[in-house]
Amino acid sequence: MRYIMRHLLFLFILFFTILSVNSYGQIFVANSCDSTILTKEEFKKCLADTALNADIILATNYITNLKTDLLPKYRNLRRELRLSNELQNSLRQLKATYDTVLNTKLSTFLIEMDKNQKYVQPKAYLSSLLSLQTFKFYPDIYAILLNDIHLQLSPKTSISNLNIYIKLVDKISKSIHPDLYKRLDVITTSVLSDNDKLKNSGFSPLFQGSQNQEEKRKYQIINFLLWAE
Repeated sequence: MRYIMRHLLFLFILFFTILSVNSYGQIFVANSCDSTILTKEEFKKCLADTALNADIILATNYITNLKTDLLPKYRNLRRELRLSNELQNSLRQLKATYDTVLNTKLSTFLIEMDKNQKYVQPKAYLSSLLSLQTFKFYPDIYAILLNDIHLQLSPKTSISNLNIYIKLVDKISKSIHPDLYKRLDVITTSVLSDNDKLKNSGFSPLFQGSQNQEEKRKYQIINFLLWAE
């Protein structure tokens, strides 16, 4: 709990700082990369980091448009849905799993990312942090639970857990009434289209892998249902 509170405080300060920079027309300062202090590897990483200023702005603008434009547009549609008790219970189970896995991965990613960046790439760190936070604002079950890249990335997902996630997602998908599924397909196709327009600015979400169109449609429907759980 203490770690979570510190993390939330850091995010608040981060977003306030970024918005302040934008509001007052300021620019991000360049890294102070001193070759007499840093190792050769640290020096190279430090120099390369300044090029990521644009990534922070892209991620911030994407999040701003996501939270103030796209999501409010669909919130009432999600609230109007009437779901069976069985479906709601399965969604709550999946949402609890998603939140647990996401929080575990976030805490590990942030620690290891800073270490791998030799602690001298603050802009790369902030850019990745912002990108990871998008999964809290709107669920992405493929990116966090189903992408088999997590079989290699620390903290590793076990094959048995991956299979559990796949079975739970399939169970939910099959339990959606056909009429409701058709309606959700129309809604989420529109959500996906609007989200693609936001990403045209240059923002690229993490862990997207390779999904065929049928999988993407199924996952988008469940993401939409999880959004309010």
